[in-house]
Amino acid sequence: MNMRQFLEGLKVIAYPACFVVGMMATPAYGIFSGVFWGKNIQTLESPNGEHRAVLLKKFNLADINFIVKVDGERVYYSPDLMGFPDRWYRETLVWDKTGRVVVLELMGKRVFAYDTQTKRELQKGELNQYQLWPMPSDHNYADLKDIDE
Repeated sequence: MNMRQFLEGLKVIAYPACFVVGMMATPAYGIFSGVFWGKNIQTLESPNGEHRAVLLKKFNLADINFIVKVDGERVYYSPDLMGFPDRWYRETLVWDKTGRVVVLELMGKRVFAYDTQTKRELQKGELNQYQLWPMPSDHNYADLKDIDE
């Protein structure tokens, strides 16, 4: 067997092997990132396009943490939350209409709000002066009514 035949045989094995390794790498990366720095759950640009918020979900041994980054800087790290069997907190980021304030909602509750102009967390009572989008994007906006309206 000469070198050329060896290389041709290696190509036949290499392409399927690379495909299999690639198929295994995607779920492995999701598990690895979820444990060490947080799995990306949502990336959302502000309505004015000036800012970008990222929501990460970090899995620990028995609990979950949520991390919010704005323009690459970590601005929120949640306390340890119990990991439900379905691991579903209905987590989402929402911008206000001006693109100044981003809010983290967990299970329908607003648990964190960050002002990008003053670069600080909003406190109790400060969020009521901002109008939040009912949906993550104005491209998907629908006039929704609350069941109690």
